[in-house]
Amino acid sequence: MGFHLLLEIWTYKKFSVLFTAGWFTSVARWFEVLIFSVIAWNLTENASIAAFLVMLRLVAVAITGIFFSITGTFFPRKVVLVITTLLCAFTCLSIFLLSTFGIELNLISIGLISLVSGAMWSVDFSFRRPMLADTLPAHIISTGVSVDVLSTHATRILGPLLGGIFLAYLDESYITFFLFCLYFLSLLCVLTQRDTTTFKKQEGNFFNAFSRVLSQTRKNINLLTVILLTFIFNIFSLPFIALIGILLIEKFQKEALEIGLLTSLEGVGALLGGSLIAAFPPKNKRIMFTIFLAIILGSMISSAVTNNLIVYLVCIIAFGFSAACYSALQSTIIYLNSLPELRSPTFSLLTIAIGCGSLGSLNIYIMSKKLTTELITIIIGCEGILMLIFTLFFINFISTSTKEN
Repeated sequence: MGFHLLLEIWTYKKFSVLFTAGWFTSVARWFEVLIFSVIAWNLTENASIAAFLVMLRLVAVAITGIFFSITGTFFPRKVVLVITTLLCAFTCLSIFLLSTFGIELNLISIGLISLVSGAMWSVDFSFRRPMLADTLPAHIISTGVSVDVLSTHATRILGPLLGGIFLAYLDESYITFFLFCLYFLSLLCVLTQRDTTTFKKQEGNFFNAFSRVLSQTRKNINLLTVILLTFIFNIFSLPFIALIGILLIEKFQKEALEIGLLTSLEGVGALLGGSLIAAFPPKNKRIMFTIFLAIILGSMISSAVTNNLIVYLVCIIAFGFSAACYSALQSTIIYLNSLPELRSPTFSLLTIAIGCGSLGSLNIYIMSKKLTTELITIIIGCEGILMLIFTLFFINFISTSTKEN
C-alpha cells in the first residue's frame, strides 16, 4: 500500500495497452457528450433534445447490460470488445463519408452514434475492465482498477476541452472523423492483446447462466450492496453533475469563465480522490463504498443549502473526491467477489443500474418545470438518502435470510 503502487502497475505491458484502449473510448465518450449537446442546441434551440441524447446513451448502456448479463458467459471477452469497438468506428466513419457528399450532421446521425457509443460504454465496463484486471497480480488489482476508473474522471475534463477546440476552430464534418480515429486506435490496442483468461463454452441456456449471476449476487453481500447502491447513485447523484454550473449561476451570479473554472474543481476533487484510493485501497471496501455514497448525497444537499461560495466549492470538491472513490471501489468489489467465469456478466448487471441514470435525468426534467435548481438538488439528495437507508435495511434482511437458509 502506498504511492509506489501507482508506478508498479505500469510495468505490466498488457495492463498499459488495455488501459490505453479504454482511454481512447473514454475521451470519445465525453467529447461526444459536449459536441452533440451543442449541435442539438444549434439545430433545435431546445435544451431537452440535448438531455434526450444523454438519456438515449444511458438507455443503450442499460439494454446492452441486460443482454450481456444474460449472455455474457457465452462469448469470448475479446471478441465482444473487438466487435463493439469496430461497430463504433464503422458508424463514425460512415457518417463522416456521408458528410463529404453534403449530408451534414443531424439529430438522426448523432442519435445513432450516441446509441452505439452507449453500447460501447457498457461493453468497456463489462469486458475490457475485467480483462485489464486479469493482467495484474493480486496485490495491485485494486490499484490497477482504481487507476482505470480514474482515467474516466480525467477524460471527463479532456474530452469536453477537445470538443470546445473543435467547435471553435474546425469544421463539423471533422468531428466524426476524429471519433473514428479514437475508436480505431482503441481497436488496434485491443487486437494486439490476448485474453489471459481461457474462454470455456458454457453449457445450458442463457437464462440458466443469468440465474447463476443473480444467485451469486444474492448470496454475496458485497456484490448485492454494490449493485443496489449503484441504482441510488446513478438515479439521484449522477444528474447532480449537470446542476453544478447552474447552481453557480442561480446562487452566486457567476460569469461563463468563472463557471468553467469553478466547475472544474469537481474534477480536481475526483482526480485527488481517485489517486488516493488507488494508492491506499481500504480493507473493508463495502463499508467505505457505502460511506462514500452517503458523503456524496450529503455534499449535494449542503451545496444547495449554503449561500457561501467557499463552502459551496468545498462541497463540490467533496462530491468529486467521494464519487471517484465510490467508482473505484465499485469496480474493485465486483471483480474481487465474482467468480472468474461470471465477472463479465456481473459487470453487465452493474451497467443496468448505471443505465438507470436516465430515470434521474427524467426526474430532474419533470421537476425543473416548477422548481428552482436549488430546491431540486435538495429534493434529489434527500430522496437518495432515504433510499440509501431503506436499501441498507433491505440488504441486511436479504443477507440474514440467505444465512438462515
